[in-house]
Amino acid sequence: MDVTIIGAGLAGLTAAYTLTRHGFNCEVLEKSRALGGRMATRRHEDTSFDHGAQYFTVKTTAFADFLHEVGVTEAMAPLAAPVVSYPFHDLAAALADASQPEVSAIPGFPHRYVFRSGMTTLAKAIVARMGEFRVVRECFVEAIAWDATLRRWDIHTRGDNTTLGGIRPADWVILALPAPQAAQLLARSHPLPAPFTVLQKALEEVTYHPCITVVWGAPPNTAYPGVGALRAASEDYPIGWLAWLDRLAPYRVPDGDSVVIAQFGPAASRSLLDQPEGMVIQALASTLSEQFQLDLPTLRWVNIKQWRYANPAVSLSNLDAITAVADFNLDICGDYLLGGRVEAAFLSGVAAAERFTQRTCQP
Repeated sequence: MDVTIIGAGLAGLTAAYTLTRHGFNCEVLEKSRALGGRMATRRHEDTSFDHGAQYFTVKTTAFADFLHEVGVTEAMAPLAAPVVSYPFHDLAAALADASQPEVSAIPGFPHRYVFRSGMTTLAKAIVARMGEFRVVRECFVEAIAWDATLRRWDIHTRGDNTTLGGIRPADWVILALPAPQAAQLLARSHPLPAPFTVLQKALEEVTYHPCITVVWGAPPNTAYPGVGALRAASEDYPIGWLAWLDRLAPYRVPDGDSVVIAQFGPAASRSLLDQPEGMVIQALASTLSEQFQLDLPTLRWVNIKQWRYANPAVSLSNLDAITAVADFNLDICGDYLLGGRVEAAFLSGVAAAERFTQRTCQP
């Protein structure tokens, strides 16, 4: 049985990996060159940095077992410096509070973690286990069409070369896209059977917070000594995350260098979407000065990334809409079903694979 998963983020790759382990023939279509979605790693010379998810936690036995199974636990490292919640009245007290040992229900995973080589490590490990040939990159899905006679899907694609464009058949489809993109795909795919109108509407009601990430190299910084990162206590602050990578993960930054990562909060990110780089830098300098009394230094280099669909603000409320399209061999997965965490994406991928297996194995 042929299964097409649209989207190579953690949810889609987890679904593909799980189904492949059950003997199904899976193909993952990804519109970009990268794997892992918001678990995104980039490089600048000898420095690697993550401009999406900054760390992950392990709160379920299922995720812990999966990390062991795909062989990435040795590549994991706890954050090397505390994450302090701001605003605070006394840095020493806030730092002491952030340095307290963490308590975890999962033995062996008590910390916030990063991968030593970057967050894409997990996606690469999954693909290596199930086979690189199962992932087709730079392949954009324009529409899907249901063949009621053959009870199969036709996947209409276009790519950067002639081998990627055309129609690809599939027995089942799993949409592993951010909800708005999944809704847009269904809208482009009309006419579809009536239940898909309900699913499309439900997906359109899911909203996301955007996130603008700015990463820059600068001379070593002595601000907030002992602090690895400052995390906003609520979404109301203009900067949600300010981190010194040379403190959090010093093995990823050459000695004597400093790399700083700032992620704007939801409202500030929304105002900066699609704005010129100069305007983003200007907003960053102003916010650093006002919120942290920090001057933006001369930038040795800078990388700006905008995530239009960074964190689910409103999750899918009508879960019956998923069940309604099951008879048409389609399912969905994504962190917007369970909450905006790395582990939530994994769990949603497993859940979609399990639903698929149950339906196809029924007599």
